Amino acid sequence: MFTPLRYQASEADCYPTSAVNALVWLFERHELPGAALQHIYASCLDGIEHHLAGSYTSRHAGLALADWLGDFKTAGFAVTTEIVEGPDVHLRRSSRILSWLRRGGVAIVDVHVTPRTTHSMLALGAGADHVDFWDPYIRAAGYDYGRGASLLETAGHSPNVRLARSWLDSPRARRYSFGPLAGRVAVLIRRTRPGRRRSSSAGKKG
Repeated sequence: MFTPLRYQASEADCYPTSAVNALVWLFERHELPGAALQHIYASCLDGIEHHLAGSYTSRHAGLALADWLGDFKTAGFAVTTEIVEGPDVHLRRSSRILSWLRRGGVAIVDVHVTPRTTHSMLALGAGADHVDFWDPYIRAAGYDYGRGASLLETAGHSPNVRLARSWLDSPRARRYSFGPLAGRVAVLIRRTRPGRRRSSSAGKKG
């Protein structure tokens, strides 16, 4: 049984929420080992950010978690992970992110929400000119995600926002874009145990 994707509980936990959502998307509930969820929350939220009234997840912790998930296996659970950084994070024809999504994987990516602040969310699928995401942060009505963006109707079993590839791939640190090449990072996760996966095509334009 698949469970709905979830929203973050605070201003700071976008990364562990996106990591949990990656596993929720790829596996059914009975397949998910509690040890994987325990490790996600134990290893994240390691950095202090006073304006967030708590902690955030450092880049080091996020990448270490990706390595751990790739190594952790049970009889019914196994994933392959890949870390993509810097200029290799892009949406051109040779994109590792797009290739991973076409193979049934997902990608945790960082986008800018201010020139100096990034936000983690989960890429679930892509079309010719867009990428579909689950954004774990509930935005106010009328929030501007950028040119070409649209909200998608969902009950938690499909993406909730669609972003234009041209906007996402901008080297400018503008809202909901990857921003400057040097600071880009994506964690790719793909199921390697046989089983049923959800399709990202269920989302409809809102």
